[in-house]
Amino acid sequence: MEEFNQASKAHVLVVPYPAQGHINPMLQFAKRLASKGFKSSLATTVFISKSIPPQFAPLIQVRPISDGYDEGGFSQAESTPAYLSSLRANGSKTLARLV
Repeated sequence: MEEFNQASKAHVLVVPYPAQGHINPMLQFAKRLASKGFKSSLATTVFISKSIPPQFAPLIQVRPISDGYDEGGFSQAESTPAYLSSLRANGSKTLARLV
């Protein structure tokens, strides 16, 4: 029983790579952790966070971070290197504020 009490005090921040095929597995992982008594938060880009269904809200807190392309996500970037550079710069700052 002590383990469960310790787990219920823990807060897990899940940060998936913001691309197709990465979000749902991490969302399911966060749900699983929440079902085991952990407080779970999913940090994902502003654009992606808008598409996460609200039914996860009771179990998981969705915390938006900026990738610099908040209105259009990856498709708004000029190129993959430009997106990754912006994600690194903007995501690091907003994630640090979140933590």
